[in-house]
Amino acid sequence: MPSDRRAGAIVLTVGAAITLAGTFLSWVASGSTERSSYEVFGIVDRLGFSPDGAVGWALRLWPLVPLALVLTVIVHWAHHPSLRWPRHTVTGVAVLYPGVTSIALLNAPEVGLFRVGAGPWVTMAGAVVMLAGLLTPTALNTTRRARSADHAAPAGGRS
Repeated sequence: MPSDRRAGAIVLTVGAAITLAGTFLSWVASGSTERSSYEVFGIVDRLGFSPDGAVGWALRLWPLVPLALVLTVIVHWAHHPSLRWPRHTVTGVAVLYPGVTSIALLNAPEVGLFRVGAGPWVTMAGAVVMLAGLLTPTALNTTRRARSADHAAPAGGRS
């Protein structure tokens, strides 16, 4: 695996670990009771607050976030050309789903009955680190090409 891809995979793996940890931290607290994202979304679904359609499916599929994170890490460490598009697709889902869900909860109107815990913040931060891991190889390649172009140019501008 080229060093730029390896660096991206390392950053992405760290981001996935942060994202996963964030999903298990406290997302909502009420009184002395703290609930993780899995508990919150399970309660919302069981009480019938999750509508049909995209939002309902998003809540029901939340327990698959760890699987999406693991698959993302696997396809980034596997070095095979046929995994290029699946790599970007799986990573897109693994970054956007928990990231956007965290942002949505953080932007929810404040209600006196509960407070938002650290979980959404950590999950969102992990998603940002994963995105940085996805972009790292491109950034390193661009920097490397720019450096080699600078070294290849003749001194003094003469040919």
